[in-house]
Amino acid sequence: MNLEEFIGQMEVAAGRFSLFLEIIHQTDHSIKARIAILEDICIQFYFHERSGTTNFVLIGWSNRLFARDCIHGSWHMHPFDNPEYHDSSEIGLIKPTPESFLEEVFEWLVKKGIL
Repeated sequence: MNLEEFIGQMEVAAGRFSLFLEIIHQTDHSIKARIAILEDICIQFYFHERSGTTNFVLIGWSNRLFARDCIHGSWHMHPFDNPEYHDSSEIGLIKPTPESFLEEVFEWLVKKGIL
């Protein structure tokens, strides 16, 4: 995937949930963006086209609550119940899209009564 395609995926995901995508930093090969959910809860996206590094992170109250990361082509998950853990199981290896990550996040936020 290239940078332009990734940006397009983030824009589609934000639009589906009627959220604003804020570009924090962008270079010719990377982007860092954020979507605010509530005052203290946001999703941060990072993508680097050359290194293959991709991060989708749910941040709440200044802490990582959940994440899916790809480093050198290998995905892992930081689960909701233990966000410091690197889960490389079959579930942890799932390659998300910005939209599927938002779906996971909103399902959890509703389940926990946060939304």
